Amino acid sequence: MQTFKNSPPFVQLLVCIGIVFAGLFVSYFVSALFILSRVGLSPETLQNIGTILANSPDLLRSMQFFQIVAMFIFPAIICARLFSDDYKSYLRTDTPVNFSVLGLTLISMLVAIPFLNLTYKFNQQLSFPEWFPAWLKDMEHWMADMEKSQGEILEKILQVTNGWDLLFVILIVGVLTGIGEEFIFRGVLQNIFAKVTRNPHAVIWIVAFIFSAIHLQFYGFIPRLLLGAYLGYLLYYTQNIWTPVLAHFTNNSVSIICTYIFRNTPEKAEALDEIGYGSTIEWAFISLALFAFLFWEIRKKRVEKT
Repeated sequence: MQTFKNSPPFVQLLVCIGIVFAGLFVSYFVSALFILSRVGLSPETLQNIGTILANSPDLLRSMQFFQIVAMFIFPAIICARLFSDDYKSYLRTDTPVNFSVLGLTLISMLVAIPFLNLTYKFNQQLSFPEWFPAWLKDMEHWMADMEKSQGEILEKILQVTNGWDLLFVILIVGVLTGIGEEFIFRGVLQNIFAKVTRNPHAVIWIVAFIFSAIHLQFYGFIPRLLLGAYLGYLLYYTQNIWTPVLAHFTNNSVSIICTYIFRNTPEKAEALDEIGYGSTIEWAFISLALFAFLFWEIRKKRVEKT
């Protein structure tokens, strides 16, 4: 099935983008059918679909489920089959798992939180200078509006009141998102860009930039860029996709669990987000030092690429 195995990287990139967009349309179609099956088909339903979704976290979670599977997981597997003889080897899903590395990876994501908080607060204070062209300022406002809109949707998805809803959200936002995004960005795109340049660091940072930019969240661009680079290095050093998947899962799931635990005490959740900034900035540097040590330990256990 390796139809595009020997195709130039630009062609493979276009094929990948095409399959992802096809998956997006499929997810919209399946989501529409699912929503109509739940709320019924009527003129009133069609006119008020936005309000219905805004008031139904369950439907939003279902849409997220279809989108992740159709946009990321299936396209990644299809691309891996089209671009290689062995899709498991291409995605590096079948290499041996080093459980000590997995443990270090999980801990590294936890200790990195204060430093990531600092980079997020720093990013929030950035804006395009006034002397920038008007179209760039307009783009900044558009990105800010997109980020606000996506934030509101995510907030509704994370509105859980019981353990079963919590597990379902962790499955979608933690497990499936971690698998899907890592399969596409680290699994497929890093393979494609590795054909463009032999410099693995350039490949990792290019894909990290795309990973951060594709989320259309200007005020979270820097921490997501750093996270994307770390995930890329995890794959490069371990040669196992499940290592960055675990890191991605941990990053997303910690936010979900904290949101659930402090759902009735938002001031405590806000205090957690402030660790590493302002009066607790020293924790950001301690966080960075611990993270660097753990990353160095992971790097020492690197698997040479064959």
